[in-house]
Amino acid sequence: MILKAFLVVFGCLFLGEVLIYLTNLPLPPSVIGLLILFGGLQSGLVKLTTVQPLAKVMLEYLVLLVIPACVSIMQYLDIIKVDFWVLIGATAISTILVLLSTAKSYQWARNWQKNRHKGKS
Repeated sequence: MILKAFLVVFGCLFLGEVLIYLTNLPLPPSVIGLLILFGGLQSGLVKLTTVQPLAKVMLEYLVLLVIPACVSIMQYLDIIKVDFWVLIGATAISTILVLLSTAKSYQWARNWQKNRHKGKS
């Protein structure tokens, strides 16, 4: 079952790579692959039960992907010390912008969904 999930996820990643190659979009292929997977899940082409076992396994081992990043940050503590407040400010501002854009996107999508369902009733 997990093999099928791997094939679906890597197939979406492959399609993202192909799409970026053909269109020269300035986006990471993995992001396009995730959007393709999301579209497949939303449209019903990909069943949630297909990818759910793989998602659970990947979440269990997610911490292993974070450790190397944390260790590599330790190598640059002297640089971080110099620009500490700039980094904190940039992080805070970008976090607020992401929260606001996510909230507005959710509001837009929710209103669109409600209006679409009202039209069908």
